Amino acid sequence: MTKVYEYTSGLAPQIQSFIEEKRALGCKYEKEAMVFSEMDRFLVREGVVTPVLSQMVVEKWVGKRQNEKRKNQRWRLNFTKRFSSYLTLHGYDAYYPEYSISSSDDKCFVPYIFTNQEIADIVAYFNSMEPSRQYPNGHIVFTMLFLTLICCGLRSGEAATLKVKDVDIDNGTLTIRNAKHGKTRCIPVSESIRLKYAEYYEKLHTKSNTEDYFFPNARGNCHHTGAIDSRFKEALWHCGIPYRGRGYGPRVHDLRHTFAVRAMQKIKQEKGNNLIALPYLSVYMGHVNMNGTQQYLHLASEAYPELIEKQQEYLGDTIPTWEV
Repeated sequence: MTKVYEYTSGLAPQIQSFIEEKRALGCKYEKEAMVFSEMDRFLVREGVVTPVLSQMVVEKWVGKRQNEKRKNQRWRLNFTKRFSSYLTLHGYDAYYPEYSISSSDDKCFVPYIFTNQEIADIVAYFNSMEPSRQYPNGHIVFTMLFLTLICCGLRSGEAATLKVKDVDIDNGTLTIRNAKHGKTRCIPVSESIRLKYAEYYEKLHTKSNTEDYFFPNARGNCHHTGAIDSRFKEALWHCGIPYRGRGYGPRVHDLRHTFAVRAMQKIKQEKGNNLIALPYLSVYMGHVNMNGTQQYLHLASEAYPELIEKQQEYLGDTIPTWEV
C-alpha cells in the first residue's frame, strides 16, 4: 500500500501535483514521495511560505551532508533539477542548478564474499537461537529468513515482504512481487530448502491466511530491513567475523553477492562454462538487464581471470567492460 505524506510548505500543492503527474505516467514514485516529505520539512524550516524555490534554498538543500556519499548527493541534485524544471514549466519561480556532481571521489566499496566456513558459522548461530518471551517464534523465523537470503540470493526487503501465498511449497518456487523497479519474478528453490519450507510452514502457518507474511515479526507484520541488519550484526559478532563499520560491511546484501559468486563457481565446476549462466543469473536475481549483473561478473572474474576474455570472445560487446 502506498504511504500518503502530508506536505505543508509553500510548495506543498506543487509537490503533490508533481507526484500525481509522475504516478499518472506509471511511475511508482514512493521513494521520491518520501524524499519530498524530507524536502518539505526543510522548506518549512527555511521559512518558504510561497511557491518559490530560490537559489539559496536549493544550494543549501543539495549541499553535501556529513558522512554522505557523493552518489547520494548527486541523486538529490538530479531529483531537485526535475522538480525545478516542473515548477518553471508551470510558471513558478524556481532556480535550476546547472552544475553536476561526480561520484568519482567516493571510496569504492568492495563487497564481502563469505567463505563456506563463515556461511556455516552464520547458519549455526541462527540454528542455536533460543525463543524469547517477546518474540516466541523469532528463533524459527530468523533461521528460515536467513537461510532464504543465503540460499536464494534475495534482497532482504524481498524476503521480508514474502507472503504465504508467495511460497509454493509443492512446486518449490518463490514469487517475489513488486521488487526493485516494480518487477515481479518467480524463482525455483533447491529441494533441501523446499523441505525446510514445508517444516517451517507446519510450525508457523497451518492457521495462517494467504495474505499473512511468511516471515512475520513479533506482531505478525513485515520485518523492517533495519531489524534484519541488526540481527545480522549480532550473528557476525557471535561468529567472530569483524564488522568494519557502515559503508564497509560486511552487510546483509553481501550474502546476495556471495550467492551470485558461488552460483557461478558451481556452474563452472559442473558445466565447465559459466558464460551461458550470466543471463539466467541476471533474471533469477531480478536485475533489469545485464548491466545489473556487472558487479557480480567482476567478482567472479577475480576467481576466474579468464572469464572477461572469454565472455568478450563469445559475446563481443553485448556485455561491455567496466570499472569498479
